[in-house]
Amino acid sequence: MNWATIRLVILASAALVTRGSAQDTELRDLDLNHWFCLSKPAGAATQPDEQERNLMKNRNFPGVLPVTVEQLDVVSFLKKVAAYDARLTAKHRTDLDGARKQQLLAFENQIVSLTGWLVLAYPGLAESTNCNDGTFHDWHLEVFPEPSDHPPEIGDPTPIICEVTPRTEKPLYDQGARVLSLAAFIRLSDNSYRPTGHQSRKIRVTGYLMWDDLHNGPKEVGTRVTTIGSDKLHHPWRATAWEVHPILKLETIE
Repeated sequence: MNWATIRLVILASAALVTRGSAQDTELRDLDLNHWFCLSKPAGAATQPDEQERNLMKNRNFPGVLPVTVEQLDVVSFLKKVAAYDARLTAKHRTDLDGARKQQLLAFENQIVSLTGWLVLAYPGLAESTNCNDGTFHDWHLEVFPEPSDHPPEIGDPTPIICEVTPRTEKPLYDQGARVLSLAAFIRLSDNSYRPTGHQSRKIRVTGYLMWDDLHNGPKEVGTRVTTIGSDKLHHPWRATAWEVHPILKLETIE
């Protein structure tokens, strides 16, 4: 077998792995021991702001959570982070001077709990955070202020985005967390929605506060869904650029 043939086999295998991972619909007992990106907390970042963002996303699972954690619902979460936005007076990390970067670091070093309704969950795409590896991907949980019997539609409120990372997926799995038992809908790789067969559940996610300023434009952040794109996705798709990311604990409330 010549090198050209070997290369085609490798590429085809990689494509199959990526396609398979894009169809994941449940948290996994993920083995990171041989993951090449595990030793790269900045992932495959090429710019300083991207590196800073990835380092926040890739924080490890701590041995013990704080005894006292601030308890927030969707309304109080949005009020809290709106005050942070007012203090930062910036849309992106590249807009921050040294003093405001230190302020942001203090904001992001908080562990908080958010209570809301898990309407939609889905695996993330390959991204620089995880060294562009589609198999070791994040999970997005869209937490809404109220339950819903349908995927996001025009006029619906936008959610707070909470994310499980490869570094926290196995600890959550070991805790017994399963998204299929909590979310009302799963989004598949073609952006179609699959009902889970039950209503959205009220949950509490505990994790680090994180400012994902990469998603801070008017087409991404807003209070209500205004359009459904040709890609089948809702826009705006989030209530704020602030997230719970990474998630360290996932509990059912009702």
